Amino acid sequence: MSRQVGTDGSLPDLWRVRLPSFEGPLDLLLHLVRINQVEITDIPVALICDQFHEYLGLMGELSIDVAADYVYEAAMLVHLKSRMLLPRPKAEDGAEEDPREELVARLLEYEKLKEAAQSLAEIHSLRRGVLTRDPEKIDSASSDDTIDLGEISMFDLLGAFKQLLNRYEREHPPPFLVRSESFSVKDQFERLLNRLEVGKPLDVLADLRHLSCRAEAIATFLALLELARLDLVRVHQTGVGDLLLYRTKRQLELHELEALQA
Repeated sequence: MSRQVGTDGSLPDLWRVRLPSFEGPLDLLLHLVRINQVEITDIPVALICDQFHEYLGLMGELSIDVAADYVYEAAMLVHLKSRMLLPRPKAEDGAEEDPREELVARLLEYEKLKEAAQSLAEIHSLRRGVLTRDPEKIDSASSDDTIDLGEISMFDLLGAFKQLLNRYEREHPPPFLVRSESFSVKDQFERLLNRLEVGKPLDVLADLRHLSCRAEAIATFLALLELARLDLVRVHQTGVGDLLLYRTKRQLELHELEALQA
């Protein structure tokens, strides 16, 4: 069976454009076994060892911290690779011992755990959209508390349901929509200017208190700033903190009023 690997045992160039993330060294080893299309029980240790080290080198080139368990597993693979080259001792039955047995057992156990974790993740994903309610404690009803349904007719049930609907409509009236009012700076500018008389102050805070809403207060405050900028009013603060507005003798030009935004 042909394998898509380099002649020197390195990973194919196609795999170099992306670096998959693994949950641990055993996850990486299991991935290498699958992409090389070999059986776990017959692992080509030399090839897997070289590819494992190349992956660690690639992590170093990308400035990715290599965890200690990866380094430990890499050392174990080198040790296993050297054992595969040495003469193997024979077991009691005369068969040669396979140095890969421990690694194979670990990979098989990890594969079972990974498949079980994936199954649990799928179940969790399916149950994520299911809303459950905590179980309620149901007291055992005595014979006096039981209801004989034979005494209730269909008309009684319909009447009770109608009362329930009427009660729901009373407790959940339709929403009342209130249209928001708009207040322009120009309108408030003209209102303040009409209220002001030369020599008679206007209490700013008292005027703001009598406004209908926050939007009207903001428009009035902006209009006040515009009046002060045009030198049409003077602002004076008393010792008790009141703000008084005084009308100056300067007259408003028509183009200044037209320049205000409606």
